[in-house]
Amino acid sequence: MKFTKAAALIMSLSIVGVSVAACNNEPEPVSSDVNVISTQQQNSGNGTPAGTVDAKAESENYVFVYKGVNLIVNTEFDESKFSEDDYEIYEVESCAGQGMTTEYDFKGGSVQVETFTGSIVISRIAVNDAAVTTAEGVYVGQTTDDIKAVYGEPSWTTEAMYVYEKGSSELRFLLDGEGKITNIMYMAKY
Repeated sequence: MKFTKAAALIMSLSIVGVSVAACNNEPEPVSSDVNVISTQQQNSGNGTPAGTVDAKAESENYVFVYKGVNLIVNTEFDESKFSEDDYEIYEVESCAGQGMTTEYDFKGGSVQVETFTGSIVISRIAVNDAAVTTAEGVYVGQTTDDIKAVYGEPSWTTEAMYVYEKGSSELRFLLDGEGKITNIMYMAKY
């Protein structure tokens, strides 16, 4: 019982760390072929403002599957597909400057879904548990070679992240100093 409580506490703290890292307003280090114009929230020109459903998301974005349910950024989150025992709900300040967001922290600390208050549109999915994989089978603890074997060359990289872009979504693999995955994030592109 003590081990379970300690593991739950560690997982919760890991999720908070991912949330803080994802909400850093400082520009991330970028490779030399990326030009940072501004650190302010911008619309990427895909016509999908924050908290808005993208009609093409289901067919064009990366898909994360949890308990047999497809979770896709820029689509509506349907709480009814899960039991209330599956998750805890938190309301926190949005890192995108969009007011408050609702975070669904799924049991075990493995999956976190963020939606904007006033909507139920998924803006971010965070995975930090090696027991949970992407739909394509990549998981925390694997290497950049494992990522590239499944997804090919990334859209862009930094020393600490591989990013793949598809539709109005990004699939981000956060890396440690040895090139191993520490977190996986599905992010809405705006």
